[in-house]
Amino acid sequence: MKRESNQSTNRIVIGLTLFLFVANYSLIVLAGVSDARHLFNLLIASYLVLWGGYALTSSVPRAEIRSQFLLVTFSLGLALLLVEVPAWLKLVDYRKTFSISSSLPWEQPGYLPDPELLAKPEPYHSVKMLFNLGNIGTTLCLPPRQAEPFELKYDRNGFRNDSDLANAEIAVIGDSYVESPMLPSSMLATTRLAELTQRTVVNLGQSGYGPQQELAVLKRYGLPLHPKAVVWVFFEGNDLLDADEYTGMVSFLKSNWNTIDTAWNRSFTRNALFSLTKAVRGCVPVEAARERTAHATVMDTEGRKHWLYIKGRSQSASLTKGELDTLKASVAVIEEAYRLVKNEGARFVVAFAPTAFRVYYDIANFKEAEEDITRWELNDLSDRLRKMISEISPDIEYLDLTPALKSAARKNVLVFLPDDTHWSGEGHQVVAEILSHALADGTRIYAENPSPDPEKPMEDGILSTEAIMVRNLDGTIRYWSKGAQKLYGWEPRDALGTTSHQLLKTVFPVPLEVIEEELRTKGRWEGQLIHVRRDGSKVTVASHWDLQQNPRFQDRSATVVEVNGPLPISSSGSFRKELLSLLKQSNCLNGPPLCRKVS
Repeated sequence: MKRESNQSTNRIVIGLTLFLFVANYSLIVLAGVSDARHLFNLLIASYLVLWGGYALTSSVPRAEIRSQFLLVTFSLGLALLLVEVPAWLKLVDYRKTFSISSSLPWEQPGYLPDPELLAKPEPYHSVKMLFNLGNIGTTLCLPPRQAEPFELKYDRNGFRNDSDLANAEIAVIGDSYVESPMLPSSMLATTRLAELTQRTVVNLGQSGYGPQQELAVLKRYGLPLHPKAVVWVFFEGNDLLDADEYTGMVSFLKSNWNTIDTAWNRSFTRNALFSLTKAVRGCVPVEAARERTAHATVMDTEGRKHWLYIKGRSQSASLTKGELDTLKASVAVIEEAYRLVKNEGARFVVAFAPTAFRVYYDIANFKEAEEDITRWELNDLSDRLRKMISEISPDIEYLDLTPALKSAARKNVLVFLPDDTHWSGEGHQVVAEILSHALADGTRIYAENPSPDPEKPMEDGILSTEAIMVRNLDGTIRYWSKGAQKLYGWEPRDALGTTSHQLLKTVFPVPLEVIEEELRTKGRWEGQLIHVRRDGSKVTVASHWDLQQNPRFQDRSATVVEVNGPLPISSSGSFRKELLSLLKQSNCLNGPPLCRKVS
């Protein structure tokens, strides 16, 4: 009787112990997994809990259970050791097996540490890609979308080119906007640029690279290909940040060089834990990213509505002192790149790549969004960059991609991926087309027309000496100066009332609609045009357009003041102010079909 009572008591104790084990463990699991170390502790605890429960409930003698525990634990340890040996011998890197990403660029799959590039791409890296969630979608835990898999392939230098190139007529350098690992190679701007220009184009873009690394890319991989033109793509979204962090990252890499590629970093244990932690935790939205992201509705060319997620800038429109200092340092890097390219006798084009917010802020419908974007501001980075580059040399060509992308977006072309900060395939096509126009033979684009010598007084007869026309938005000429008559050979009676671009058979450096978009956005445009004189000869002119709008009239009275010259002309404030004043006195900007005669 007493024996039965003891057995009953033992069952109660065992049951209570098991309940406490399960209850405590359940609370730990429900609390969530914070990191890989936390998960490791849970796994060890689970292993011990299982053996403890087995020992409490089993009728097997305790000595035999201890032997089983030691044997199983030793077997698991030996199996893990056999899996880890290849990593210790550098035969296997489990970071690639589990596709583990890291905040450190040299720990990303497909990269190796490099003292100058920070992370050097591996040669002939290849991976099967399924891009069904963008970088914004990942941080906000958006649902994945349907996508077709494709193969991401790299050349011997680790760049996105289908084959190794010994020479290239055009080299395009930049970050992930140029590399674009989220799209097949057939959709890249560099691939389409090669098709449009019928020239060999090399893609020298790498994700995460900033100006300093791009300069190293130019030296190592760009110039040895002897390009005739180099396009340097400056992305406003993070190029300044990358430039600012570069020096610190180089110092960190050098100080930790001996501990970077350790057996632990390559190990199965570490990478399996990271991968399992990610699977257990699931997707956790990044609140900081949510605060800087808005969604808007846009229409595609078939009239269907889409959500577009956009990162914005919640600070003032002016760049901070730190950003200005970093911009100066970045421009110094670009200047060095220009000197190297110039020594090779090649053209150097700086292409400004805007964020989606700069393109869509006045196009997309943000009314349905919960986010307040009224605090977001557009900075003047593009204009500052243009001005600083123009001060280096007028030979540096500057191309702001914003007008071309905005023009396409106004036509309901989705130029950015819906949940990502990068261009869509259609956006790459727009960029390829604008670059092909800019790189066409015989055309050049100016960063900015240089100002005149401040010591030289303004000539009294501006309207007589400068080639000036006043025209409507549709190109109808309303005023034709004596300078224009002298330059082109057409009398005012021949020019007035005609369409300027047809009369002069204008060849534009970029599509006219892109120029008009910039004119509407900024109120002015500057660049180089090719015109045909009355005698059939061609003349290349530096052209400056000013948009004037009479508030008393509608869009039909919007006026374009165009000033042309065979050499770079003045675009200074004093010149424009006096010119516009004279034209207003002559009733050229007040809406009549033609201006009255200027004395």
